[in-house]
Amino acid sequence: MATITLTLELPEEILINFNGINEIRHALYENFIIAQRQQGNISLGKAAELLGISYSDFFNLLGQKGLSFINANPEELNKSYQHFEKMMAQAKQ
Repeated sequence: MATITLTLELPEEILINFNGINEIRHALYENFIIAQRQQGNISLGKAAELLGISYSDFFNLLGQKGLSFINANPEELNKSYQHFEKMMAQAKQ
């Protein structure tokens, strides 16, 4: 996948809330990916993939941030439901 590098200026007083530049990068990237998902630009699965986490971990992340994963088209809702059923079946084993 092709990538680009951005330069961003942040106020110093915000930086004290983070433990280094990598934590800032992660927070910005995570929030950007979530915003893209919430706007319907990428799927739930793609968002999880880009963040390097599982599908269920992405659901949990959205919940931790007070966001809903249900802003999808019917096809994506069907895929999500199928994935959910698969996870539930595995949990019963």
